[in-house]
Amino acid sequence: MTKQDKCSKEAKTFFLNGIVQGVGFRPFVFRLAHEMGIKGWVSNSSRGVTIYAEGDNLNLFHERLIKEAPPLSKIVTMRTENSTCKNCETFKIIQSEAEQEANVLIAPDVATCQDCLKDMADPANPRYQFPFTNCTNCGPRYTIIRDVPYDREQTTMSKFPMCGTCASEYHNPEDRRFHAQPIACPDCGPKVQLIDAQGQLLPGIGVKELENGAILAVKGLGGFHLVCDARNTQTVQRLRERKERGAKPFALMVRSVEKAREEVIISQLEGNLLKSMAAPIVILERRSKHLNSLPEEIAPGINTLGMMLPYTPIHHLLFEGTYDFLVMTSANLSGRPLIYKNEDALEGLKGIADYFLIHDRDIYHPCDDSVVQVIGEKSVFFRRARGYVPLPIMMSSYHIKTPFLGVGGELKNAFCLASGERAFVSQYLGDMEGYENLQRFYQELDSFQRVVNITPQALAYDKHPNYELTRFALEQPLPKHPVQHHHAHLVSVLGEWDRTEPTLGIICDGTGLGEDGCIWGFEVLFGNAKGYQRKGHLEYLPLPGGDAGSKHPLRLAYAYLKTLLTEEEWVETEPFWSGLSAVERQILDRQLKTGFQVFQTSSAGRLFDAVSGLLGVCRKVTYEGQAAIELESTAQRFKLKNHLEDKHYSYKMSVENDEIILRIGMIFKELMRDLLLGVSLEEIAYRFHLSLAHAIVDLAVELQIEKGPLVLSGGVFQNKLLTEAILKLCQEKELEVLRSRTLPPGDGGLAFGQLLIANEVL
Repeated sequence: MTKQDKCSKEAKTFFLNGIVQGVGFRPFVFRLAHEMGIKGWVSNSSRGVTIYAEGDNLNLFHERLIKEAPPLSKIVTMRTENSTCKNCETFKIIQSEAEQEANVLIAPDVATCQDCLKDMADPANPRYQFPFTNCTNCGPRYTIIRDVPYDREQTTMSKFPMCGTCASEYHNPEDRRFHAQPIACPDCGPKVQLIDAQGQLLPGIGVKELENGAILAVKGLGGFHLVCDARNTQTVQRLRERKERGAKPFALMVRSVEKAREEVIISQLEGNLLKSMAAPIVILERRSKHLNSLPEEIAPGINTLGMMLPYTPIHHLLFEGTYDFLVMTSANLSGRPLIYKNEDALEGLKGIADYFLIHDRDIYHPCDDSVVQVIGEKSVFFRRARGYVPLPIMMSSYHIKTPFLGVGGELKNAFCLASGERAFVSQYLGDMEGYENLQRFYQELDSFQRVVNITPQALAYDKHPNYELTRFALEQPLPKHPVQHHHAHLVSVLGEWDRTEPTLGIICDGTGLGEDGCIWGFEVLFGNAKGYQRKGHLEYLPLPGGDAGSKHPLRLAYAYLKTLLTEEEWVETEPFWSGLSAVERQILDRQLKTGFQVFQTSSAGRLFDAVSGLLGVCRKVTYEGQAAIELESTAQRFKLKNHLEDKHYSYKMSVENDEIILRIGMIFKELMRDLLLGVSLEEIAYRFHLSLAHAIVDLAVELQIEKGPLVLSGGVFQNKLLTEAILKLCQEKELEVLRSRTLPPGDGGLAFGQLLIANEVL
């Protein structure tokens, strides 16, 4: 009689897929099996985790695998097969297996856990003040992985052989670093170096230098930051000048939530976001100015600050200084991608940084900080990157027949790869203008395919013929399909909510090529992935210079009013144009008369620009969206100071060719009247926001079928004041609203919608 014949135990094999690698899942299974007397083995594979188990209570083992899984894990699918008992003597972790078909999910990078912080703070601990401490519950993941399965040799930690102590912890099931792939210590791990601008090595990590007003280039988890003491006004201004950043706000890193509350208002949800393992930048409302307020130079012209907590050991060590707030801005030169290599930082940031804090753990996937804001009691992404990528969007109502690529848009680009019922949106890559930005796109597209194991066999792209990524798409030897920009916005939200029925959507953004050759941007669409109808839009207005016209808000205001007003009404506008030279006015008049380089637009973004320019809020744009952002802050100041009445400007709606046209001439006439009467800019800006909120809801009510749902999408809905006013009005009318929840409402979510639409065609 054989040994196998004597086996009376039940035996099963479990196949688990999801985020089950690099999150302590195998150690969890190991400990659970030992506790329950289960024999067998657990292994990573390119498909996830495989468990062979034999014992007397495998049903309970199955239940506990699901209920007690590690907090960073996420089981997406779990399949069980009855197996032949092998009479195993123990339960062990065995070598990972690479398979041809890989679909394991990789966890995002997460903030340093409390246990590791305690180790760093304990002088008796071997990892006291060690800048790379981590365990199975925290540390780098996506930014260091080259391929799956997630094992040390597949990461950039492969060049650091474990010392005896680390190896002992790595193989000890009772240790929280058991099978933590980036495990390291001062004896065997990466090293940091502080270097001055002349290349000289210095002691420390730059704390004293920061206290003395220096600017540091610091290599972090996903790339370099430029760092300085946020209370040092002169240094902040020097950084702004050196980086040629214009008025674009700087992000801040703050010692603690308690310290942050001294400068900003933090709700419970905002506090939870700050303290989450993803540790994003959270956009927060400033408190009223006080004696020790952070300097205006951090975020000129706006009443919010973007803050995050320290999320790596290096960050925590930097806060041994006397400061509580550090400017922590991405280290990239104007219009170019994030710097993440030591040699590129030392060369490219010369003349910007005074000192360089570098290390020798390579970054494989450069990844910016994520940015979120709470709008309507929900977190809304402005930028989705570190801490969230490469988490997938799971779909049950959509099935991607052929592995697909959506290349995304030209601005704020993120691409999307999808197959079956999973879609993976890349980290934020930035604007696609320029050679280096395109090279970063190609680099990430290549490496991202390995991480998510999707090689596209078809692709979707924006219809705009002059986009760099449209040219890229057309060059690919694959089936391809062009997608209208605003249709992609609509379907992206529907896909996030896993809904397929035709739905009404109002899409408000800066620009997108319309089917009629005009620049769209305030669109009322009804449809789904199979197609759409344009049900309405903002009336067309002239855009001198095309998209470049958004950099000159006062010129936009001039063109809009010249078009909307009668000759008699135009005479009253003379006081508004002191900011335009006589030559500028002559050129604009000639353009408007001849139509030379004048494009017709229904853009909501350009409407905000024009109002901002007319009010004198912003007349020189130094970063994308500045005029609208500063206009919102101006309006928000009125909201904070006053008992509000729902007083808004007038507008009209007319029907042309079965489309509802929103007419805004009355808005400008009444706004101009208030301006001439000396009504405060804050009140005018606030009334303008209310006017658009009412107009949007009125359009929805006019066209809505059975109370909803209504999709709101496009970058304009990152405007907190406008969006919350719309949500309040929709609630009063019992109108269901769908908004982006796992992707940005702006162009960062575009690629997902593109491929869902193209999937229906190809």
